[in-house]
Amino acid sequence: MSNENDLRTRLVPAICTQCGGQVEVDPTQEAAVCKYCGTPFIVEKAIQNYSIQNAKIEHVDTVNINTKGTAESFFGFLGEQMSESREVRREERREQRALDRETQKMFMKIFGYMMIGMFVLAAIMFIVQVIRGDSGEELPAEQETYIEEPAETPGANAS
Repeated sequence: MSNENDLRTRLVPAICTQCGGQVEVDPTQEAAVCKYCGTPFIVEKAIQNYSIQNAKIEHVDTVNINTKGTAESFFGFLGEQMSESREVRREERREQRALDRETQKMFMKIFGYMMIGMFVLAAIMFIVQVIRGDSGEELPAEQETYIEEPAETPGANAS
């Protein structure tokens, strides 16, 4: 009975997916080996290769090419890419704003510490002036007081 099945198996032409050699294959099998290059290949793909290369168009008065599907596909792809690009830019802007806020917070902290430091320094300088007794005001030139040295008495030099 197996001989009967072998005789009934119909071989169909195919083209090797590796070397392009024309071979005959059993369409009921999933894979075959090329008799020229020895490469295993998928039977269905080899049959499709043969069909494409040997296709003949006969008795055709008009050919209609559907470009609508291709255009819709292209514009759909383009729209997806633009949407992804917009999302990426939005995310980059969000990240930049967050970074700007962190930078601003750090600046405000540093500025605050500087202001506190200047206030403390001014307070220390004021306390030092109070302790030393300096009023910090300068007297006009005509109001300046000089300490006069005591006059010498005539008998003081006689010794």
